[in-house]
Amino acid sequence: MPSDLSQPINPLRLAKARERIVGKIQLNSMARLKGILLSHKGELNYSLAFDFNEASVCIIESDIETQLILECQRCFEPVEVDIRKNSLLGIVDESDEIDSLAKEYEPVQLDEDGVITVEELVEEELLLSIPLSALHPENKCAATNDVNRINAEAKRQPFADLAALIKDKN
Repeated sequence: MPSDLSQPINPLRLAKARERIVGKIQLNSMARLKGILLSHKGELNYSLAFDFNEASVCIIESDIETQLILECQRCFEPVEVDIRKNSLLGIVDESDEIDSLAKEYEPVQLDEDGVITVEELVEEELLLSIPLSALHPENKCAATNDVNRINAEAKRQPFADLAALIKDKN
């Protein structure tokens, strides 16, 4: 297991040995999260199990777990979002192999040397698991009443303009 998460690993070599890498990464070390999170405190727990499937494709069973502080898209206040993602990743050498990969696998393409870093792999999985629109539950969000009132006021009848046109022609 690499002690420096930015050091490259070779998934094919790890799959031959059926290795498992388990660890933690500090959220503040993930550069691609900088503009997304309201707080960079905390850590992500991960487990990566390397193996080959029956078609001899190198696979990685990825499990990540963390808690993120994002901005609620309804009230713009901080909201805690629990992330738990289990994925089956399939290693592909070239982009044209992606279509031949079984549907239950998410494709991962290695660099030209056939390596990837643990940090890069885990950060990508985390980015894919972040919700597009983080929200408090409706009954706990400060802006729910305002949003409901605005939506009620703005409710339009989809054919109202058409009815007005028809009325004008007659």
